[in-house]
Amino acid sequence: MLYVFHGSDVNKSLEKARSLANSLRTKKPDATYVEVIADNWSPSIIDENVGGQGLFSSKYIIFLNRVTENADAKDGLPDLIQIMNESTNAFILLEGKLNADLKKAVDKFAEKVVSTDEAVKSFGSRFSNNGEFNIFALADAVSSRNDLKSWTLYREAVDGGLEAENIIGVLFWKIKTMISTQKFGGTWSEIELNRFLTDLIKVYHDGHRGMVDSELAIERMMLSLKN
Repeated sequence: MLYVFHGSDVNKSLEKARSLANSLRTKKPDATYVEVIADNWSPSIIDENVGGQGLFSSKYIIFLNRVTENADAKDGLPDLIQIMNESTNAFILLEGKLNADLKKAVDKFAEKVVSTDEAVKSFGSRFSNNGEFNIFALADAVSSRNDLKSWTLYREAVDGGLEAENIIGVLFWKIKTMISTQKFGGTWSEIELNRFLTDLIKVYHDGHRGMVDSELAIERMMLSLKN
């Protein structure tokens, strides 16, 4: 799968791209991490790393760090976007402003695109007409223990301007409701739900104390939902 971070605020895009890369590496410490820059770009890097296992049991995490500063990459990368997205490994593409051909390919094929040129980006039905994210869609994804969907929705919420503290509050309510009604959906045990709740509370308090980055801590929880 391919995740693209781009825009005029390169530092902000880099921060978000690194956050995803670090989260994936934490999730799968046995995965091979490869970072590619313009100076060591070769199309063979993509060809050699598109195979493998599923995203969250992947062998490779490939970070493409502004490779279009290489003229060959700038010309050839648009043709590789689809196969990267169809790969069962994780590809993360960081760029500044996308040229027309690359933007067209990214918009058509990439699993997730985050632009720092847009303060609030529309993500379809998960956002209301006034641009507010439907946080309950995220709560439902967490309750079904779907890590990829939960992470995707979480990133959409954060990138759309929702604070981590508000997200914690809704997830807390959802998990408490599941425990009190004894409705675990066949995917959680009561012990696991209580542990998740404890972790949420810890992130909330540690975030307020400045001991952890709440946004990153919750992101890691989303990526760790599956057993």
